[in-house]
Amino acid sequence: MKHYSPSLYMIALVCSTAALIADAPVAPFLQWRSQGRDTGRKLVGTTSHHVYLDDMESFYGTFNMTPQYDRSFRAHNITQALFGSSLYDISTPADAANPCNNSGRALVISGLGTENRNNAKDWMAENFLLPRDYKSVITFSPLVQDFLVDFNLYVGLDEWVKGLYFRVYGPVVNNRTTMGPDEDILALGSAAGNYPRGYFSSQDQVENTQLFVSALQFFSGSPLIAPIDNITYNPLQFAKITPCGTHSKTGFAELRGEFGWNYLHENYHFGFNIQSAAPTGKRPHGEFLLEPQIGNGKHWELGVGVSGHWTMWRSEDEERHFDLVLEADITHLFNASQSRTFDLIGKPNSRYMLAQKLTTNKGTTNHLTGASDNGVEFANIYSPVANFSTRDINVSIGAQGDAIVMFNYTSRGFTWDLGYNVWGMSRESIKLSNCDNPFPEKIWALKGDASIAGISTGAGTPTILLAATESDANIHIGTNSLTADNYLLNTGVNKATLAFTGAPGTTPVNAFSATPTAQISTSNPAIFIQEADLDLRAAEIHGFSNKIFTHISYTWIDREDWIPYFGIGFNAEFGNSSNPDDEIPTNDDTKNCNDDSISFALSKWAVLLKGGVSFD
Repeated sequence: MKHYSPSLYMIALVCSTAALIADAPVAPFLQWRSQGRDTGRKLVGTTSHHVYLDDMESFYGTFNMTPQYDRSFRAHNITQALFGSSLYDISTPADAANPCNNSGRALVISGLGTENRNNAKDWMAENFLLPRDYKSVITFSPLVQDFLVDFNLYVGLDEWVKGLYFRVYGPVVNNRTTMGPDEDILALGSAAGNYPRGYFSSQDQVENTQLFVSALQFFSGSPLIAPIDNITYNPLQFAKITPCGTHSKTGFAELRGEFGWNYLHENYHFGFNIQSAAPTGKRPHGEFLLEPQIGNGKHWELGVGVSGHWTMWRSEDEERHFDLVLEADITHLFNASQSRTFDLIGKPNSRYMLAQKLTTNKGTTNHLTGASDNGVEFANIYSPVANFSTRDINVSIGAQGDAIVMFNYTSRGFTWDLGYNVWGMSRESIKLSNCDNPFPEKIWALKGDASIAGISTGAGTPTILLAATESDANIHIGTNSLTADNYLLNTGVNKATLAFTGAPGTTPVNAFSATPTAQISTSNPAIFIQEADLDLRAAEIHGFSNKIFTHISYTWIDREDWIPYFGIGFNAEFGNSSNPDDEIPTNDDTKNCNDDSISFALSKWAVLLKGGVSFD
């Protein structure tokens, strides 16, 4: 954590807005291409001497191992997909000495009491239990890395049927991810940032020393160091962002198999196959925002593939030739059980908003009565929305396609491959699976910037817990600050109703610290967060990427029976990334009428070695 002046960032701030502005949708979870799905890696170094051979009359085959290291680039695409229009562009060059400053995107965390606040982009510090005049900038350096070893066995079954073959393959993978956050605190907060009694706690004012000292403490799931009187705070459990921490998983991505037939000729071949994949990888669980992934998300796959090659030129001594190789596969990914975190409809990034728990009015006295009594009151418990918006789901993917066009030049034992690969994944289909974990209906509501308690003007001036909710608040701002000069009066809460206590509901309840003293409002009815508010639609992403690859290898062709080969390759994949910019639906709109979705695929480069042995 560092402390710099605001001028370090040269962030282009705009004037604060006077109304809530809808953000572009974001993807709380990014499903990227499985490490086991790479047709280029499968074929390079083998097509000249080891597979699809036309002069065989018995069983033959090849086995190879491919160690590979790959690393993502275009970090800004990852942050854009995860945070959307909340991000600021940083105009100054990244600090070369600090790898946590290289994505060119930043979030600003600011309290509603800061000057010149941008209500359309800044994230409200009150959501994160930070002082009202707190301000910081969080930059990101998201990175995805793979260390893998791919195993591939191809067996030609020409002894049974000419051109018949099967192939089985898949990689062991160590996947590492990090968001690489770095928070620069511009204003820690002062006594002016303390919260008066009734805002967070009904017992006393909440001072800075009782709050977090950085936003990353909240995002990493830390508990409060100094508990707030009479308040239970449930730390963030899902979609966590840990400071410069790397998360790692190791496993077998998926076991893929092909069974096919080729029409073979000396100068060309054409074939087709049936293929499947068994899900040996890891399921997403939602604990971290950019969690490591092994494989395709635990999907079974079934599909078909076609392949072919054409020798366009061959030397007279037949020791050199130039070939064109084509292959295309398409599979369906069946339902898989996962756990994912969701935002609320029309509220991108709302997984990080603060929710309050409401409970049935306690006892027969000292609670709201009359027209202000909706039967519930604040239960003295707070939780980030992600803690209950992380749900068990079933997800399927209609189609995944992978195709290459590759040129191969062979000169005796030397081969050079140069190719292009295109990969695509159709939009996910997500359905909730709540059999074992039903959604907590009529329990949680958005706090926004509402006060949660007031003081009765009756005998003994008891504290009165409210049920003031702000369903129209978002990650940037609450609804009180937009509608009232004195936000402590709750005039902007849902269905604002003046609070009364006593019988028959005629004793006003005032705000603790309003100036001048005035009656506070509550919500009647209170608006709870429902399962129907979860934005499944925005979470259903699709993906598309383009890759170029090359590989050079040598085969010891003078050997008999067992023929070794070895090569080295490089590839660069360029993933598409875009967020739809059309209007976000609200709870009153048709939730599934919008066919646009976020498009995301990782951009990464890779180096690999490939060694194997052929047999007949």
